[in-house]
Amino acid sequence: MKDKIIESFDRISSFEDKWDHNRFYSKLVLKEIGRDNDSILDIGCGTGEFTQKVAQRAKRVVGIDISPKMVNEAKKRHSANNITYIVKDFDAIDVKEQYDCIVSIATFHHLSLESILSKIDKMLKPGGVLVVLDLYDRKGLLDFLLDIIAVPTNLIINRIKNGSKRINKDEINVWNEHIKLDKYMTIEELRKVYHENYGWDVMVNRLLFWRYMAVYRKMEIT
Repeated sequence: MKDKIIESFDRISSFEDKWDHNRFYSKLVLKEIGRDNDSILDIGCGTGEFTQKVAQRAKRVVGIDISPKMVNEAKKRHSANNITYIVKDFDAIDVKEQYDCIVSIATFHHLSLESILSKIDKMLKPGGVLVVLDLYDRKGLLDFLLDIIAVPTNLIINRIKNGSKRINKDEINVWNEHIKLDKYMTIEELRKVYHENYGWDVMVNRLLFWRYMAVYRKMEIT
């Protein structure tokens, strides 16, 4: 499965940067990250577009991605003096290094949430923050009502933001194959796992456009 995920992201890496639902929430994620961080880790950095924004809020940023071609594109498109891009599987990352902030966008659904949250806790400095923006499995009346709002709104904003940057048939085919590799959890399932690991220090909120955001602030040692 992991080899298929790498192959899929390698293919996606050549696509032009376009507005999408993750970019819609970038300001909200940046607000939670705050400013004046010494170090930030971006898990699943992709082509580095968001990583470059994060770099304005830290002395040092490390962006990791499992796809070699994604990392190559990140170095070409969104480099900065304080960013280091690395081809790395998060399952193999060294937990000894700690960060002020760990951020991840549209990546956690490719990982085993239960196994990574405890590792992330060890990698956060006391007082550090984890910010996750990811997709979830929609079920129930509330998600149905949000879909009614999201679908037409998405069409309008996509037309405004992307204009002539239309997705072509080849890209659609690649994304359709990629979606088959995705594994989503419901909001209730996500909250259960987050709270089991972080107690009530974590907030998991449902968002429009089929996303959720989790924010965990690690207690400072007094």
